[in-house]
Amino acid sequence: MQHQRIGAVLLGAAMCLAAPSASARDQTADMTSWVAAWEAPPIGYEPQIQKALGRPYRNETARQLVRAGVSGKRLRLRLSNDLSDTAVTIGAASIARVDDDGNVVPGSIRPLTFHGVKQVRIPPHAPMLTDAVAMPAKAGEWFAVSIYYPEKAAPPAHAQMLDVVSGDATAAARLSDAKRVRAPGIVSELDISGAAKTRVLVAFGDSITEGAGTDPADAMSWPDQLGRMLAGDSAGKCWSVVNAGISGNRILRDGRGPNALSRFDRDVLSVPGVTHIVLLEGINDIGGVKDDPAKGDPVTAETLINAYRQFIARAHARDVKVIIGTILPYEGAAYGSERGEQVREAVNRWVRTHRDQFDGMIDFDKAMAEPGKPRVMRLAEQIGDHLHPNATGYGRMARAAAPVVTKDRCPAP
Repeated sequence: MQHQRIGAVLLGAAMCLAAPSASARDQTADMTSWVAAWEAPPIGYEPQIQKALGRPYRNETARQLVRAGVSGKRLRLRLSNDLSDTAVTIGAASIARVDDDGNVVPGSIRPLTFHGVKQVRIPPHAPMLTDAVAMPAKAGEWFAVSIYYPEKAAPPAHAQMLDVVSGDATAAARLSDAKRVRAPGIVSELDISGAAKTRVLVAFGDSITEGAGTDPADAMSWPDQLGRMLAGDSAGKCWSVVNAGISGNRILRDGRGPNALSRFDRDVLSVPGVTHIVLLEGINDIGGVKDDPAKGDPVTAETLINAYRQFIARAHARDVKVIIGTILPYEGAAYGSERGEQVREAVNRWVRTHRDQFDGMIDFDKAMAEPGKPRVMRLAEQIGDHLHPNATGYGRMARAAAPVVTKDRCPAP
């Protein structure tokens, strides 16, 4: 009996020593809970794209801009070599704040490491996370990430406008004789901890989601505009919105980037903190990107609807809610056709009449239709190709999305 009492005392003491206080638990959660704040899914190596560098990096530094969609206390980056058959060597990397003119703020450069070392070799078909950096971020703040490639490297990442300079310039605030070119930006995600956000919404789609027709530096895509709307609304303050759109992407066939069914797990379900997805994709399947949709195996409404069911099943298996957007009008677009229009209308009909199969519906089609011409995108709110909205049109899409998203109300503080 005496031994039992002694054992109980020792066990109680050990539990007191081992159990952290509530404040310590909160601090630990703050340090280790990550939410995605920005995303640029890998596409593939594109040396022939407009304004491209046109060759691999060789003993060069590439400086890429990333934008924090939410505020937080610590940062980490995801570098993507997911689509490559060869390893890529990172010789050094850094992150720095950027001022309103797009220049690195002197004194803000912080080296990035990988398990404490500055050089890393990313294996084929793999991503690599940096170590966390204690660098507070504000929502909307831009950061410059500099990556030094000591060896020949052609990472199959998301092509974007970068500054490229010879040698290791990761510690330099200003880059001398830099080339402003379109080249692979190996950073595919910015994560933040210490954020007052409990929900992450991934906007998943093609060029209409990525924001084609607007300058990425202006952050005027519909997901960008939605993120700002939610941040200013008491009903939406718990949301972080990230953009997983790829221009030219398709659901059923590879187009620009892997097909959406194949990239879904990486670009949506693996995003830190993901709770919701807005799915808006299918117009490139209907119209075709590189191949004639009228030949071979044309896409049908049934095949697209079955693909939607796949997205829903895979998301729900991970407790991720699915909001589906109807496909926008596209009459007059270069790949428009009567047959394609019939497929588009059939898919949208299914979405509108089967709301019990998903968690929300945004009627982008209705929002963006020209009054009196339901097959035509609003003429004053598109870029002129009858396929892509302009910044005003993307704003209309964001306004259509906001009340659907905020029906799932933020938890009480």
